[in-house]
Amino acid sequence: MNKTLTGLLLASFSTLAAAADAPSPLADKTLHGIMQNDYEPIAFVDEQGHNSGYFYELVAAAARKLNATLEVKNGTFDTFIPGLQSQRFDVALGTDATVPRQQVVDVVPLIAAGYSFITRASGPVTLADSLDALCGHSVAALAGQSTIDALNAQASRCQQQGKPALRVAIFPSRSAAWLAAKSGQAELTPVYTGEAGWITKKDPDWRVTGPVFDSGQSGFAVSKTSGHAQAWAGAINALIADGTYLQILSRYGVQSVALKESQVNPAR
Repeated sequence: MNKTLTGLLLASFSTLAAAADAPSPLADKTLHGIMQNDYEPIAFVDEQGHNSGYFYELVAAAARKLNATLEVKNGTFDTFIPGLQSQRFDVALGTDATVPRQQVVDVVPLIAAGYSFITRASGPVTLADSLDALCGHSVAALAGQSTIDALNAQASRCQQQGKPALRVAIFPSRSAAWLAAKSGQAELTPVYTGEAGWITKKDPDWRVTGPVFDSGQSGFAVSKTSGHAQAWAGAINALIADGTYLQILSRYGVQSVALKESQVNPAR
């Protein structure tokens, strides 16, 4: 190996070592987070009243990697980004990476997943593997969720094609949307592919139907002005490297949505 290449490699290793040894910008801080805590198994409150879910566990473990303490409060999804922008919160758990969102906050991904639909197991609705199958049906959607754009676009297509209308109703929480679907107020509600198996196993009154759509990466958001997104991504990648990441996903049976690497703002 020539001296020039050897020198470059040594310099590269030195840079990596220095980055690994660099002090955490969040060391000894108490970080304030927000999550919608009815999003089992992603983010929820367990029977003992403790925050739980694999998003919560991953972000809490990443905070420990950064030598920080995480405190998380419950809130509705539509308050996440305003809360980050006003610096009321340091981190918002449960944020899909989309180009519009990445323009106002930094998104650190935790999983790669998409959406499908759940409906009452005893109900008559069975959708084909296309969003066009939604024409003539009703969907209860969560306020602020990225699925709303796709649903509204499909509602316009149904109208343009002269097909029966797709009716989309917006609810402030996932539990309210689910109640609407279970009570017959709506026929369907969107569900993460990273939670569908857990949901139907726990509650056989639900079944999954329809296409997978709006696929992408999802995780948590931080303020752009904080400058801490790369530090958070580094902490997640450290969890991937030491096996903690996959252990947490495995406890919830969602290994299929695992990432090989977390990269800030992955949507293009």
